[in-house]
Amino acid sequence: MALHHGNSPYLGKSELNQKQVYVRVSQGRRIQIMDPRHVTFLMTDYPGPPQEPFEPKVTAPSERGVLAVLKQIENNQRISSTEVWHKKREDGQKVRVLIKASIVSLTEIDTVKQSFSAEVWLSAYFKEPLLKGKKDREEVDWADQWDPRIVLFNAVTVDKEEIKHNLILSDMDDIPIVQITRRVQATFKEPMKLANFPFDYQKLTIKLRSRWPIDQVELRKNMGAKDTIRTDTFTASQEWKLYGHLLCDHDVTKNDVSTSDKQFPLYNITMHVKRKSGFYVWNVALLMFLIMSLSFTAFSVSPDKPESRLSVSLTLLLTSVAFKFMISQNLPTISYLTLLDKYVLLCMIFQCLVAVQNAVVSAVSDPRMFDLVSMAILGGFVIFAHLVFGILIWRKKRKANNLLRKAKKEYLRTGTSIERFFQRTKCSITGFTDGEVTRVQGY
Repeated sequence: MALHHGNSPYLGKSELNQKQVYVRVSQGRRIQIMDPRHVTFLMTDYPGPPQEPFEPKVTAPSERGVLAVLKQIENNQRISSTEVWHKKREDGQKVRVLIKASIVSLTEIDTVKQSFSAEVWLSAYFKEPLLKGKKDREEVDWADQWDPRIVLFNAVTVDKEEIKHNLILSDMDDIPIVQITRRVQATFKEPMKLANFPFDYQKLTIKLRSRWPIDQVELRKNMGAKDTIRTDTFTASQEWKLYGHLLCDHDVTKNDVSTSDKQFPLYNITMHVKRKSGFYVWNVALLMFLIMSLSFTAFSVSPDKPESRLSVSLTLLLTSVAFKFMISQNLPTISYLTLLDKYVLLCMIFQCLVAVQNAVVSAVSDPRMFDLVSMAILGGFVIFAHLVFGILIWRKKRKANNLLRKAKKEYLRTGTSIERFFQRTKCSITGFTDGEVTRVQGY
């Protein structure tokens, strides 16, 4: 390749920066370079005169792209892009933060993963003396204000979150109230108690925690408004029944489960759901009962053909094992037996007893009498076991219903007190002191 300018085959660096040059390429083609700062390309047969140059379209960077680059440069200069320092309160006072919760929708309950998904609307209220004199939220620099640092303690993933701040002025007090609202869609972890599966009920709890220790912040219920839950948006209604009461209570972290020697305030928002057992009764328990009952057909085979009897019994036993495997797919890995596990194992034990009887019947002196006695004993065992299971299921369902009725009664009692207090005072935010809480509970 050669560089040409007129009759000169080569140009020095200084000339290249000032003059138009041609770069010779293969097959007599050449590229025209007008200026190092503004390059145009031209492909012509060498050594003919240059043609009209082709100007490549250059797109100027957008304003959004420039801002993104500047933001990245700023983040690179930081030690950590997510590092945020929270200041303690200047007055050193302990702050009581009131919580109001509303469950917008409960979308999924995963028994295997022991989790549930929900969309929640949370509102936190606390008094801020440092904002005296402020009349509107627009006058406040919220990024520079003290924050209660409330997090979703048992959230696994947060899909969407919106946070807004508001300033509420009270006629009864000159100290303004800060309101922080959060609308969150997330998946929460919840260890489930499955001993009574599929006749179980579950408490689904959303746990809030402040990152300030208990000597600086306490979380309490807003006694001026009821906590609510929407049952019409529940999408798992074919498998679960969602109750319309929402229980909220406060707690503190335990020292044995904390990485710090301090304790932190907790706030629990609890929903109650009850499993609809029809699917497992008709598709698992009933089929297991039929397979177990078919084991009696082995007695129709002559006692002098034990191999034929064992073929029937063992085939039915393998079918029960396949059912047991199917049930385990719908449960997490747990170290105890559920109620359905116990029933399936009972059926399999019965089938094993039938197989043992079929193996030894040919060795007794009177096989027919042995068959009759065995059928009577095994039949009585089946009837007695099902009566015991029926009574056990009835007692567990009765206990669960009593606990659910108690929770509903507590929710209604608190809600009635709040409604009466609001009708008297028209106050929707209260509970900053124990005296205010006692006052509401007295209605």
